[in-house]
Amino acid sequence: MSVALEARDITKVYGHVSALDGANFEVRTGEVIALIGDNGAGKSVMVKCLSGVHHPDGGEIFFEGHLVKIESPLGAMRRGIETVYQDLALADDLEASANMFLGR
Repeated sequence: MSVALEARDITKVYGHVSALDGANFEVRTGEVIALIGDNGAGKSVMVKCLSGVHHPDGGEIFFEGHLVKIESPLGAMRRGIETVYQDLALADDLEASANMFLGR
């Protein structure tokens, strides 16, 4: 399987807090991946960097083998990268897949 999405050496700093310090992440075509870890481990920050909500301060993101800069959630969406956040803004009466299409 080829690598669909890869993050290498991602860093993200908020003031004096280093949320990501050389983090790596990889998803191969056809895989389903779980990103798990302790509170404060940087899971949400990594997801937000990959989905264009935040811009990493360092590192590289590759999509289908090509170095990319994901400028916005729309830019991520155009590449097929979507995020459903654990958030009160979701429609509780809808399945996760239906929440992904809210606002479209």
